[in-house]
Amino acid sequence: MSLELPRYRNRKGDISTNVLGVCDPYLKFIYVLSGWEGFASDARILRDALARDKLFQVPSDKYYLVDAGYANGQGFSAPYRGTRYYLNEWTGNNRPETFKELFNLRHSVARNVIQRSFGLLKKQWSILRTPSFFDIKTQIRIINACFVLHNFIRLEQHNDPVLQDEDLGFLASVSNHSTLEGNANRITSIQVTDQWTTFRDTLALQMFHDFSI
Repeated sequence: MSLELPRYRNRKGDISTNVLGVCDPYLKFIYVLSGWEGFASDARILRDALARDKLFQVPSDKYYLVDAGYANGQGFSAPYRGTRYYLNEWTGNNRPETFKELFNLRHSVARNVIQRSFGLLKKQWSILRTPSFFDIKTQIRIINACFVLHNFIRLEQHNDPVLQDEDLGFLASVSNHSTLEGNANRITSIQVTDQWTTFRDTLALQMFHDFSI
């Protein structure tokens, strides 16, 4: 057994590689960090990406949508925990009853683009869906190559049958070119602050006020 295998065993006992992917609204990946061990937390990988280099730009006046596995800190807007979030929880005539529910619903709708992007990526490249027998360096190169090819297809093939099939599958599960410029004040770490918590609450309350009128 390779000495590297235990490091890449995830919480389910499987050997896996963790990948951080950031996408734009058009399903193109604008940043990818692959090679982390399967057991590494999302927050730990994000901290590494922010500290590693300037390729991952997070200007101080912008923010990314992230899931509840990340902290709600400057530059990263996370949903409210303990409040329904996923789109399949809003089937039928359910309506948001609180500002937190409305925020989570709209957050989920907007963030769904990353789920579609990863779903499309894995559907296009079956090598990402099966166990790999390559060494870790080769595996990372394969993963990165799949992301590059994914972006190439998104740029060159406007009518993608694989994407159409993926979207039909997504719609069946529920009933119902974006570039960041460099910024000298870019964010290099993530932490929860009272200021950012207040920002999210203010935004959510304003949404709910407009929604209720």
